[in-house]
Amino acid sequence: MLRCASLSQFRIFLITSVVVCSAPVFGGDWKLTDSVSTELTAVDRTGNDSSSGVVAQVTPRITLEGKGARASARVNYGLTASLGSSDTDPEALTHDLTAEGDLEAIENFFFLGAQASAKLVGDSATSGNVDSINVNSDGRQTYSLQLTPTFRHRLNRYANIVSNNVVDYVDHTGGSGGGDDEGSFGTTMNIGVTSGPVYGPLSWGISATRTRTDFDDREDKTTEANAELGYRIDGRWQVNSSVGYEDNEVQTDRDNTDGVTWNVGTVWTPNPRTSATLSYGQRYIGSIYSGQFSHRTRKTNLSVDLSRDVTNRRSLRLGDSVFRPFDEGRFVIDGVRGDFFSSIDETDENFVNTRLRVAVALTGRRTTVTLTGDVSNREFEVSDIDEDSYSLGANVSRQLGGGYSASLAANYDQADDTARGDSDSYDLSFSLSKQLSSSTSASVEVFHRERNASVAGDDYSENRITVSLTSSFF
Repeated sequence: MLRCASLSQFRIFLITSVVVCSAPVFGGDWKLTDSVSTELTAVDRTGNDSSSGVVAQVTPRITLEGKGARASARVNYGLTASLGSSDTDPEALTHDLTAEGDLEAIENFFFLGAQASAKLVGDSATSGNVDSINVNSDGRQTYSLQLTPTFRHRLNRYANIVSNNVVDYVDHTGGSGGGDDEGSFGTTMNIGVTSGPVYGPLSWGISATRTRTDFDDREDKTTEANAELGYRIDGRWQVNSSVGYEDNEVQTDRDNTDGVTWNVGTVWTPNPRTSATLSYGQRYIGSIYSGQFSHRTRKTNLSVDLSRDVTNRRSLRLGDSVFRPFDEGRFVIDGVRGDFFSSIDETDENFVNTRLRVAVALTGRRTTVTLTGDVSNREFEVSDIDEDSYSLGANVSRQLGGGYSASLAANYDQADDTARGDSDSYDLSFSLSKQLSSSTSASVEVFHRERNASVAGDDYSENRITVSLTSSFF
């Protein structure tokens, strides 16, 4: 069954077109690549929302990367059109977009950044991963757009005026739980003064920030004032600290959301291949902390990310556009199978999020092994929902020679949700590809997923066989 594209879907086409068409105007080194994939997938699903049949899909994809004298951009956009036979019911049009760009609009004064994402996500922590074939059972299409206008003015060698501002929009379309589009709009206004170069290794700053987010059913407001002080000890170590005050009008059952905030942290960069940051502080929710570690060698890449703070679903969606696989030490959002990391409950309620993510890649001459892990706890601020989720993933890919390559992947997810029950799922896949020419390749994939859930009738088993042909024309 075909469905018409919504207005929100059109926004993604418009955003992508503007970024792709305008970026080369600024000159510099730009690379534009394309591909078109045609797939036929035989699906056999038993249990929840059972279906069987063949799904035909076409996915044109375009990638732009480059940097000019005053602009840079990275865009990866794919549009998947699907048509199912028998009792399959794929989404007619789905979008997969990751985009970020920067422009120095007025030299040394006005800078404009932009980030955008579109992806499929599960309806809750227990729904598991979704894609365009099964999204109608357990998920929905989401979009996010964020603009970051920044103003900088050097007063003298002693101080600079800085204004870091944000305008963002997040939309959640459809889904088995909500049904209607859910949009939220946010703005952040900031003004501050930072130290100039005369202070050498010492840095300081004072700032005031006002944030407002309009949801369908509420309005959140936060006002903050902060003073920061940092010192670079040497080329390897830097220490940072901040103290401030926050006044929050947010959704919570806590008696008090105002008060003094503080944070201390350090940055360690012993060499160009290794970096680590660690910070600890206090807010109205209690302790907050964050830590990142990355290390690269010629054949290995390790990334670790640990954090605790208050957030909500829209804030995490806004971060989707900047997580790439081992790109500058950041983590991956899998655009093929949906959100690699476990989904959150389908609500815009604030929650305290505690999360540990680990990713390791081992690269040989012909073989690459990637291991990923995710442990999360989410304590919601009003409903007392408590979610725990765990994810483990492994992928082995190998070049076989003669234009052939193969990959074997396994993933395990477990979620404990006080609102929706418990579930665990695993999937296995094997694919074999053949490079037919410099611009064309063919592949076949066998895929199996098993899900067990405490909610009656929510279990399913799914098998797929996919044959695809991918070509590029540029």
